[in-house]
Amino acid sequence: MNMNVTVPRTRRVATHFDQLLAYFDQWQGHPSHAVRQMSLTDGVAVGRFDGLRLYSAFQPLFQAGTMRPIAYEALLRAQDEDREPVSPAQAFAHPATSDEIVYFDRLCRMIHVVNFVRQANPTELLFLNIDGRQLLNVGGGRHGSAFETLLTYCDLKPTQVVLEIVESRIDDLSRLVEAVSDYQQRGYRVAIDDFGCLDSNFDRLWQLSPDFVKLDRSLIMQSMVNPRARLILPKLVEIIHDLEAQVVCEGIETLEQHRFAVQSGVDLLQGYYYARPHPSLLGPERLAKENRTDPADPR
Repeated sequence: MNMNVTVPRTRRVATHFDQLLAYFDQWQGHPSHAVRQMSLTDGVAVGRFDGLRLYSAFQPLFQAGTMRPIAYEALLRAQDEDREPVSPAQAFAHPATSDEIVYFDRLCRMIHVVNFVRQANPTELLFLNIDGRQLLNVGGGRHGSAFETLLTYCDLKPTQVVLEIVESRIDDLSRLVEAVSDYQQRGYRVAIDDFGCLDSNFDRLWQLSPDFVKLDRSLIMQSMVNPRARLILPKLVEIIHDLEAQVVCEGIETLEQHRFAVQSGVDLLQGYYYARPHPSLLGPERLAKENRTDPADPR
């Protein structure tokens, strides 16, 4: 796949990492004061929480017109005390109290931020998933304020961060609208994730005014087997564009899905067809190891 990656990649690191460590170590609710909740080993940030070890993996989002990676979604990878893998859902079930939920969510995000800034180009965006429970535990116009302070320790601006929210999992629409507005006023961009599944609806999109809408992978899969779904997807993209949001088609796994997503007018593409999640961002050395060099020529 020819993606014209800019080289060399910049190698930024946290500029005030000691302050970042201190923030998480000073929290009084973590299970052990003897172990740092975040550490940096050979430039890689690792977190700890309730017996878990927390790592980052990144999956690129490609611009449909140029097939260049312009953003990365950070995905949590976790292990238990025996170094056995723990699913993200299981990991996020560990924090129980409202304080723990907020703390754990911020810890995971900042691990991703540190691992992103040491590899990324200044123009690339970082997509971060945010726990819906965290949104409901913060209020009063404070959404994103503490996170913004933590970002300054890493020389990353809110404008470089896209916060992914699964709106269908949040029943309190007024609180959700408040949270999205708070984040956007601080410069963050907001993406509605998994749109098209469960109880997703356009009424919420009109009220939330997101910057990105990520279509649930079931939509592209249905479009491959259902003629009606194949007619609906391009119209869905057009409506979202009318809301002045960019459309991300995720879950692309085949050449046919890739071609149809591009024909439907989506802005960004994501999926195993292009690259699997990996601790390292895409660079020339990793591109050379990919199975496909061109989306039009699967090998």
